Amino acid sequence: MTTLSVVIPAYNEEDGIAEIAERVLAVRDDLARVGVEELELIVVDDGSKDRTVEIARAIDGVRLIQHEQNKGYGGALKTGFGAAKGELIGFLDADGTYPPEHFPELCEEALRGSELVIGSRMAGAESEMPLTRRVGNFFFANLLSLIGRQRVTDSASGMRVFRREIMERMYPLPDGLNLTPVMSTRAIHERISIKEVPIPYSERLGRSKLSVVGDGTLFLQSMIWTALTYNPVRILGLLG
Repeated sequence: MTTLSVVIPAYNEEDGIAEIAERVLAVRDDLARVGVEELELIVVDDGSKDRTVEIARAIDGVRLIQHEQNKGYGGALKTGFGAAKGELIGFLDADGTYPPEHFPELCEEALRGSELVIGSRMAGAESEMPLTRRVGNFFFANLLSLIGRQRVTDSASGMRVFRREIMERMYPLPDGLNLTPVMSTRAIHERISIKEVPIPYSERLGRSKLSVVGDGTLFLQSMIWTALTYNPVRILGLLG
């Protein structure tokens, strides 16, 4: 019996947590049709100051884990990964930007043999992503494709499914928003089999926590330093 554990990190997401949790829970039947018999939904509250905990606790089918203090997006995800019981582990944001209705498609690819399946916002599906972020994601994806010698269209997507057994090969992962580009970089250099599935991307509910300049710089530094640990000659050669 195959179980999918979906992790949702949540920090002050009272506007969106109920809707996204209910949408995840509603895909049970579609998951069963592709061979995933059980669904575990884990919400990791990352020290929220609003009603996120109260709302999440009231949703039947949600397993709530709380951080007393904010540990960051990556920290919340790693708590969820460690607590997950499923052979497949997925995650997405609490703000409604990613479509949980596509989890069956991502799981189907994982069951066919892909070790990491990324929901790509840049692979042709309808997207409401702001232009500045679209340009940034295009840059990071092409940078990773160059240094990793493998084509990737969305290195920073926050909707993924991966096989539990590859988790150790992807660690260590950072506690911040740069978890996803570092995961992509490590996966390529660890020769983890990656499959991208086009997904639509919606305008978020509530205020974005992403700083285009600050987090963009962090993404770039994280990807370069991660790649340097695997193949410094290639990075330094490209710079030369």
